[in-house]
Amino acid sequence: MTPTDSRRATPSPMTIAGLAAFVLAYAFLVAAGDTEIVRSADPGASGVSLWAVALPPLAALALARLVTPAREVPSPLAALPETRVRREAWTLVAAALLLALVLPLGDVLYLPAKLLLLLAVPLLAFRLTRGDGHRARTFPAPVTWIAPLPAVLAWFVLSQVWPFASPLTQDLPDPVTLAVASLVTFLTASVLEEVFYRSWLQTRLEVLYGRWPAIMASALLFALMHSARIEAGAPLHGLAAIVANQGLFGLMLGYLWARYRNLWVIVLVHTVTNLVYVPMLIERL
Repeated sequence: MTPTDSRRATPSPMTIAGLAAFVLAYAFLVAAGDTEIVRSADPGASGVSLWAVALPPLAALALARLVTPAREVPSPLAALPETRVRREAWTLVAAALLLALVLPLGDVLYLPAKLLLLLAVPLLAFRLTRGDGHRARTFPAPVTWIAPLPAVLAWFVLSQVWPFASPLTQDLPDPVTLAVASLVTFLTASVLEEVFYRSWLQTRLEVLYGRWPAIMASALLFALMHSARIEAGAPLHGLAAIVANQGLFGLMLGYLWARYRNLWVIVLVHTVTNLVYVPMLIERL
């Protein structure tokens, strides 16, 4: 049995710890009676129930588990030395943790901190650790476009159409401002976050620790990126809420990435979540 097979057969401590974090987050919210979560940080955004937060990604996870890709999923980093992968992985982990500490300090830091820690620092680290070695592919060719569709469609219908779609209640700016903000959000959230947390970070952690430990770790670090939503007066509630909401969403995206290696599918899912144009269009239908 290979080390990878062993990791699959017996859940690792990292996998168990990650699963425990999700269970504890939901248990804490239920025990505290906080069964409604505001998905968006936009002023005036409406809250949704924990069921609405949990069931769409869980349904997508179940369907992705059932629908296997037609060919084996390659490892984009198979040719890299493990020592190099380890250095890069822990640099990315440190950048993700630092971002979680910086973002609550003020909205003015949001964009520059993300560009520095999610883009500039990783690119510099990759260049320094690469030396004269192989360049890792940031955007490996998608393994499949068809196999992820059942999971993605189930998530989309349940979360955006019925029965768990949240109404569009926040105040929107003028069309030009909205378009510019949407473009910035697409580039710095949908694209940059998926490249960093899934393509760069999770893939390296998969090489070092296996699939599920990597998915759990990257999902929880992705949740911590939303630490600005944690209120000083209720830190445990805020932490549980971002793990239950953004963490589970990141878990779904991480599994889709590990299962199908199609970055553009998870970028699309992330885009649908972030942009208000989707609920605006659905409300008009």
